[in-house]
Amino acid sequence: MCGADNGLDLPELRPLPAEPATAGGRDGLALRDPLLLAEPCFVPRELLPILVRFDGTHAPAAVAAAASRELRQRVPVAAVDALVRDLDARLLLVTPRFRAARDDALAHFLATGVRAASHAGSPGYPADPAALRRELAAVLASAPPVPVHAASSALCGLVAPHIDLARGRTGYAAAYARLRAAAPADLYVIFGTGHDGPSAPITGLPIDWQTPLGTAVTDRTFVAAVHAAIGPAAPENLLLHRGEHSLEFQVLWLQYVHECAGWPPPRVAGFLCGALPSADGDPSAEPWLQQTVQALRGAAGARRVAWIAGADLAHLGPLFGDDAAVDADLLQRLDARDRARLQRLAQGEPGPFHCAVEHGGNPDRVCSAPAIALCALLAGGRAELLHYGQAAASDGSQVVSFCAAAFASTSTR
Repeated sequence: MCGADNGLDLPELRPLPAEPATAGGRDGLALRDPLLLAEPCFVPRELLPILVRFDGTHAPAAVAAAASRELRQRVPVAAVDALVRDLDARLLLVTPRFRAARDDALAHFLATGVRAASHAGSPGYPADPAALRRELAAVLASAPPVPVHAASSALCGLVAPHIDLARGRTGYAAAYARLRAAAPADLYVIFGTGHDGPSAPITGLPIDWQTPLGTAVTDRTFVAAVHAAIGPAAPENLLLHRGEHSLEFQVLWLQYVHECAGWPPPRVAGFLCGALPSADGDPSAEPWLQQTVQALRGAAGARRVAWIAGADLAHLGPLFGDDAAVDADLLQRLDARDRARLQRLAQGEPGPFHCAVEHGGNPDRVCSAPAIALCALLAGGRAELLHYGQAAASDGSQVVSFCAAAFASTSTR
């Protein structure tokens, strides 16, 4: 039997993304580990009544009894024990074995001193530096001219896409042409969507960033000061940085803009965003968020900071669980809803923007309200919408919307 000495007496499955899958002619679920500790795992459908009871409160005997009643056939306790041990060996349960592997992986990650480029080679992002420079140059050259009045204003905030560089080409062009037209910032603080659900509102990475264009230096003092004020980062949240793309794409663009403008290399601080909890969907009035904003402002001091959100908007279509295919009518209605929400930013209302996204449980699956709201709160003022785009698949399976927006000011922040 499983015992308390190895943490398997009350098996608890880790919170893992799961998708329907088929393997060997059997239906089930494919489990993916966002911490990159475990290999993908297929669980046959017949094991799901057992798996759902691995919640940390049921012993294997109780799981076997409950599953037997549901399936109307005997499930041996020994079979449940065997499954528990197998999942533990795969690092899929919350046990001492998993915690040791997590801590070892985190220690190695931080000891390298650099977060490697995990998405180089993705669409629009060649891994070869020369090819990459040519691609980014072509994207930036496609941007409309930046108005004179905008170029004369200091840029204190920017919303840019985090969709792949190929589909988000027009949004990246608009965002980073605007940044190119402004004076360089002393520090770029980037908020990126944590797609795999970080447990904290923000988690800063205390090491540098590597892309095919070189290494972007992280302001470790800034990141440390923020976490000294809001509390230490959880190991799981730090490990999520390894595979997340929302920050990497912004670091890459900052490197390229600084390089082609002849500016000194950018200094950055990247934070993955989880949810911004609030009583009514508007986190801006919550004391904890006000303290977080103050921690970020305090760490910045008198430096000129550009606050950046690596952010996409809606995710609709059968690929994301909807019944209806994406068609022209849906795209038109989504356009109107997205623009209505973005108008809140244009009015200088980041809290109501976040509230509008969350209204009704976020039916459009806007993934970046926390990153955008934080950027807007810190930048202050009204957003200028530079671009709105929709990346729709030709087969109607999906659409992802995105935007570029700028917050300009004559004051430093």
